[in-house]
Formats: sequence, C-alpha cells, structure tokens
Amino acid sequence: MEECKKLDALDRTSQLVRRAITWEISDSEGGSDIELQDSVPVVSHVAAGVWDHLDKEKLETCISPGEPKELPLLTLVPQVASCSPSPEKKKKNQPPKGPRAVQTKVKDRKLERKLQKEEKMRKKKQYELEKERRKEAAAALKSLRPDQCMKYMTVCVDPGLLEDPGSDALLGALDSLECKYHIEPQAVPHSITWKRDLSSSMSCMDGPQEKAEDEREIVLLLEPWDFLRRLYSLMQSMSPGKQQNVPDLTRMLPFSSPKDYCAISCSVAVIGLDAYQWYNQHRGHQQEALNPGQEEAPGFQPGPELLMTEHQIQEALVVLQLWSNTGVLFLETWQEFAQHISAMTKAIAQSPYKKQQGNQPFSFCADGGWASGVRVQKDGMGLQQAWLRQIQQLNRTSPAMAAAITKAYPSPQLLLEAYRECGTDKEKQLLLSDILVRSEENERERRIGPDLSRRVYLFMISTNPELVLDLSA
Repeated sequence: MEECKKLDALDRTSQLVRRAITWEISDSEGGSDIELQDSVPVVSHVAAGVWDHLDKEKLETCISPGEPKELPLLTLVPQVASCSPSPEKKKKNQPPKGPRAVQTKVKDRKLERKLQKEEKMRKKKQYELEKERRKEAAAALKSLRPDQCMKYMTVCVDPGLLEDPGSDALLGALDSLECKYHIEPQAVPHSITWKRDLSSSMSCMDGPQEKAEDEREIVLLLEPWDFLRRLYSLMQSMSPGKQQNVPDLTRMLPFSSPKDYCAISCSVAVIGLDAYQWYNQHRGHQQEALNPGQEEAPGFQPGPELLMTEHQIQEALVVLQLWSNTGVLFLETWQEFAQHISAMTKAIAQSPYKKQQGNQPFSFCADGGWASGVRVQKDGMGLQQAWLRQIQQLNRTSPAMAAAITKAYPSPQLLLEAYRECGTDKEKQLLLSDILVRSEENERERRIGPDLSRRVYLFMISTNPELVLDLSA
C-alpha cells in the first residue's frame, strides 16, 4: 500500500511538472524571458525534491511496462532549468559597482572640470590680449591726428649748430612748438634729425613702454665757404678727363655707403651764400688798406671754388639732385632757417596721417550710417529707401526735401513719366519747384525751389558723365 501511495504521488507530481513545462513554453501566453526564468527554477526544485524521496529500486518494480512515457518528461526539467543564466553571468553583465567605479567617475569629473577651467582661462587671456591690441591701435591712431601728432615728436639738434650767435632764433622757434627738442651729438655734424615716440603696451608686462623711431629726414647746415668747397670737389670727381663719369657723393655728403642715400632723405641748407660771394668779390685792395698786415681767416681764404660761375653751381645742384636725391635751400638769415625747421617738423609729424588718408579708398565719401548703401531684397523691400538716398546725395539737399520729392514721386519711373508729359525744358526744370517741404524744427512749410528742381532734372535726364549739376559749388 505504501508503494502504491508513492506511485500516486509520483503521478500527481509528473502531471504538475508537465503542466508547468507546457505553460512555460506555450506561445499563446506570450510571456517574457523574465517569467520563464522565475518559474523554471521552482519546477526544478519540486522535481529534485521528488527524486530525493524516492527509492530507485522500489520504483522499478512497481512501475508497469505500459507507463514508460512519464519518466522522459521528468528528464526535461533540468534542460529547461538550464536555460536561465547563472548568477555569475548576471554579475558579469552588470556594470561594475564599488569603490573603483566611484573613483573613476570622480577622476573623470575632475579632469573635465580642469579642462573646462583651462579653456576658460585661455579664452579670458585671449580676450585680454585682443583688448590690449585694440587699445594700442586706438592710441596709435590718436597719435597720428594733426592735433596730437606734435606731442610725439622730438627734434635732435647737433651742438655744432649752437656755435653761431644766430642759433638763438632756432631755439626760440623750437620752444614755441608743441614738440620736444634735444641737443645731442649727431652722426652727421651740424645736422638736425627727428624722432617719433611710439607707445607700446604689448612689449613689456610691467606696463606701457616708450620707444622712439628715427625719421628719414635730415637737414645739414653748411657754411658758405664749406658748401662751395664741397661742391667744387664734387664737380672735380666728374671731370671729362677721368674714365668714369660718376660723381663721388662722399665729397659732398658725409655718408659711408650708397645705401644711406636711399634710406635717408637729406637736404642741405646754406645761410648767406650771396653775401659771402659778394664780399669776396669786392673786398680787394680796400680791405688790405683798412687792415694792413692782418691775415685773413682760414675759412675766407680765396680758392678755386670762388671762381665757380652761376651756371657751374646750378649744374652741380642738378647732379646732386639726380644722383643722391638731395635738395639745397639757400637762406639769408637764421630766422628763415628757424621757420624752415618749424615747417619741416609739422610736415614730418603729419606725414603718417596724410599717408593714411591717401590710402583709404573713396576718401571723398561722407561718413554716415548709410555710407555703405541700402540693401534691396528680392521682393523689392528697400527700393524706396534707395530712391530716397539717391535724391539726398545731391548737394544742399536735406532729408526732409528728399522725403518730400520721393513722396510726390515714389519711384524714378514715375518721375520720368512726369517729365515726358511736360512740353518744354523749362517746365521740366520747374516740375519739382512747387513741392512743399515741412521743416522738422519749426514745422514751417517752404517750397523745394527752382535750383534743386533743375539739378534733379539734370540728374535724371542727362547722359553726360562730365556734366556739373551744381553750378554754384
């Protein structure tokens, strides 16, 4: 009886296993993999418990030969249960959790913050450098303006020029200028040079640093006797008897190499040449009678240079101008020389500003917000504004006058049609004269007038590009 009870329990268990397996693998329910994994281990646990409580020897004797199909079903339970992943595989598929993962995330965040901070500092430094460049460019442009450029100029005077009593006029003229002047030895004796102060805020980290730039111009002051002696020596180097007919410029100008003549714009000033020549031509025996036995100064010793004619002097000046680009200025007094130095100082100070103004394209255009023109869209938006600006560009045409004309004739085509309807040229010229214009200040009305009406007519009708519209300009 006990064995039969065990067999009945085995039958019920096999039916339970069969139903569970059929429900798990059925397609009609559409269960997920999670349900299969949750239910299969329960079935395998029940089957395992059954196998533990049965005795294999008694089971073989009690089972009839007609019921061998129950056991293979029990053997399917381990196969279905083996489809679920093991806990080790689950651990491998899950992301790592623990102190190492937290440390890695913290390091990544620190690195990201560090990179962001470095990028922010780089942008800030770049912005500061750009700001300094703009500031320096604005200061450079300010130093070029005519009202500011003299403050950055320095006149360098050689001490040899101050040996003459008339040099007080030169110092007085330099004192009246807004620039500075220094008395220091020059590379060329008895010369005057110029320097321009340039402020550079980018060259030093401590602050702005001043540096000077030498100008190309140099003025050489020569005594009359020294000038004639050098000029005569220059012409002797070009005498027809010599093989090469190239002047020796070093006899006239104290420059070491020909490159200096290209890098420097030199000019020579001579004070009192006519008086010196007249004096040497008329002193003769009268001076000997007035000063018997007195020796003449070495500078006034008569020589071959005094025999040079006016034609020879002019020929030598042409040679000097062509070969060394050097001009000679003849003056009578030190006062004229001081005025010449003052004028040259102002011209040198304003030369960068004038050069910059000359390099700008269309420098004759008036400054304004609409100097670049009016943009016209594809749908015609902007044509009305362009027509208004065309009228406003005429001389002595206010925005109110241009607006009144464009209001009466909204397009150039309408104005041309109105001109065609007029019979005579006088009617065409006076077509716009009676249009009323309301002033914005006092709100008074006035007419366009015949002058602007005539200029608009010529502007619209004439095909001559050389025609002057405004005869009073």
